[in-house]
Amino acid sequence: MNKKILTVAMFSCMSVASASAIADNTNKTYFGAQYAIGTYSEDGFDDVNPTALVGRFGKYFNDNFALEGRLGIGIQDDSINIFGTDVTLEIDTILGIYGIGHFNLNETSSVYGLLGLTRAEATVSASGFGSDSDDETGLSFGVGADIGVSETVALNIEYTQYLNKSDFDFSALSFGAVFSF
Repeated sequence: MNKKILTVAMFSCMSVASASAIADNTNKTYFGAQYAIGTYSEDGFDDVNPTALVGRFGKYFNDNFALEGRLGIGIQDDSINIFGTDVTLEIDTILGIYGIGHFNLNETSSVYGLLGLTRAEATVSASGFGSDSDDETGLSFGVGADIGVSETVALNIEYTQYLNKSDFDFSALSFGAVFSF
């Protein structure tokens, strides 16, 4: 039984590795956009879920590694009630640079991991108390998948932990499209 499982596992790995060799992304440039559903978490409070539109621009340096820049702007804010006061969080900007390691599944699809640096600015406002903007910079990481619909277009799904601070964290589940040329 173990021999059969090992054989199937090795065949699967060889199939994926050969599919990985088919794709040639070297020197390709790409751009895309994502709709990001953010989650701001802080101990003792309900999560807040503002949304953003994130633009992406990247370049492959070899078949499996790309460097990518991102710029995001808030679309919709979200509010929670704290001690009878509505508190609203709005994403102002997200700016980052990331290394993206792709594992190609076939010529047009891949799964990937990302690691980089993000600077995010947000505004918090409370009715009767005014508003305050703040920015934070931190290490970011995530995973995603590009599902090819043609040789130059892929649909995208991604989870990214943009900021993970000692007193809060900000992550996003994103959906979008990527165009390569």
